[in-house]
Amino acid sequence: MYIIKLSTNKYRATLSKTVNGKRKRYTKTFTTSKKKDAVKMAQEWESTIMCKVSTDCSISELLDVVWSTVIKNKSPNTVDGYTLCKERIVKTLDDIPARDLSPRIIQHWIDKLSNSEIKSISRNKRTYSPKTIKETYFVLSRCFSVAVAWELLPSSPCHDIVLPINNKKEAHILSPNDLSLFINGLDTLPLDSKVLFELALFCSLRRGEILGIKDEPIGSKIVIDKARYRTKHGIDFVKEPKTKSGIRICSIPDFVKSDIENLRNYHNDEKKRLRSAWINSSYLIKAADGSPIAPHAVGQRLTRYAKKIGIDHVTFHQLRHTYASIVASSGTDLVTLSQLMGHSNKSTTLSIYTHLFKDEAEVGRNVANMFDGMIQSMTKSHE
Repeated sequence: MYIIKLSTNKYRATLSKTVNGKRKRYTKTFTTSKKKDAVKMAQEWESTIMCKVSTDCSISELLDVVWSTVIKNKSPNTVDGYTLCKERIVKTLDDIPARDLSPRIIQHWIDKLSNSEIKSISRNKRTYSPKTIKETYFVLSRCFSVAVAWELLPSSPCHDIVLPINNKKEAHILSPNDLSLFINGLDTLPLDSKVLFELALFCSLRRGEILGIKDEPIGSKIVIDKARYRTKHGIDFVKEPKTKSGIRICSIPDFVKSDIENLRNYHNDEKKRLRSAWINSSYLIKAADGSPIAPHAVGQRLTRYAKKIGIDHVTFHQLRHTYASIVASSGTDLVTLSQLMGHSNKSTTLSIYTHLFKDEAEVGRNVANMFDGMIQSMTKSHE
């Protein structure tokens, strides 16, 4: 491949390739003011051409060509997840040329993944979960969609595939006794941990949403419009909710508001005490040195607390589930609960908390019985 400058902001790349014994030439013009940018653009274009004209292009080669587009505008954690799926695809499917893939082959691959034993940290034998398989298939399907759009392949083999069923379990919540122990023991915790747990249990906030709250005066309400996460490489990033419903106003109980004020005062005292050793993070929930608390440390704190008060292991998200249970038991309707939880729609809420709304079926039966009685009464009155 060679590149020539046509004018001030234009470059042309020319590539020659032998296809089925015949020499074929490809050209493309790029608009840019810098030659190094033109070279980069030409190299990406060359990759697509090389893959397109190759009859034995491997899965990994195809994925490499489209990958930058597949992960474009995705959050760092999403990119990490996609990359794991990509590695899984290459590891289990790369022995077949991309053009030879068919729905039958992909179905066989999906079935094989469902039954494949994989290594685990505990050394116990386990298989890929339905969720993992679905995510891996989604990434493969997305890559092929881009390849088809770029005319690298005539069609995508990712269609009419039967995926494993993910049997959702009911959201686990704290029992009344465990909830009582949990609440009564909160005063024994450091203020950062206490407020952290209270915002999940009494305000339904997710871990990332809590970690994204700034260290600023907070009234009776707080706008939840961002969340803080950390990549596996230890880099923090902030992102907005995926849907508009994720942005919401959260009402803060007075006792939680008071604890937040006490926490901010405590931070000011620690800042004076530690002086230059205090990092002074801009976020409300901090580590002992004032730095932003690491997301994984949240679960560690909760595990230690559960063990301390003598209750079964509880995940941080189960505090949010417990909030939903308390609110639903108070008579709150499904739509309102969905808004409080920040779900994209009420079907999301219902799929997670179906067991909390089982009484709706009973209400429906009572209404049906009422109509039965009404019709019977009307029939008798006409006899």
